Amino acid sequence: MGSLQSFKLLYISIFLLFFLSPVLSSYSPQLEILYWHLDQAEPLVLAHVSYDTATLKSDLIDYSPPPTELSQGIARVGFYAATSTNSRQWVGTLVSPSALTGLVASQKPILRLHVSPSNEIYHVSLDSTSVSTSSLHSILVELVADELGPSPHLNRPIVVGRDGKNSEEQPEKTMFQKYWWVFLIVTFLAMSGGGERQ
Repeated sequence: MGSLQSFKLLYISIFLLFFLSPVLSSYSPQLEILYWHLDQAEPLVLAHVSYDTATLKSDLIDYSPPPTELSQGIARVGFYAATSTNSRQWVGTLVSPSALTGLVASQKPILRLHVSPSNEIYHVSLDSTSVSTSSLHSILVELVADELGPSPHLNRPIVVGRDGKNSEEQPEKTMFQKYWWVFLIVTFLAMSGGGERQ
């Protein structure tokens, strides 16, 4: 009887592992975006977002637009992040509450989550975009990866010709390019001299 029971437990565990493995492998972290009006003491939940920083894909799980009585003034949009000095550090931006409503029908607000090179979300910003297709949600979410800027070419060797001089020949300067300062002095003296004699 004990052998049959262990066989059933093994069968059930393999069955659960087989069916739950896609669910567990598709786990992606979630972020709670908050809406904090300057007149309020505590923030409200604006949206829950699941994201994958490797593929830069995001899904809006739920969205709760801010209340209409908080549509005037200035509000913060952001999230709490854990840093080395603080376990709950506010990270966000100041926005006009009307930016979240999409005043024009063809414009939709877009939440941009900025991803650092270490694949962590470090900032959120709000923008608007023109959308021709209808979406289920009244707000869009986009992950933005930081790109490294151009790096300077330091310690590049200087190419010299056979005679030891720079191989790039400089074009001959014109007379004005050589003696522009003399023309400036002569013009100044001509303009300032020659007053009326008494």
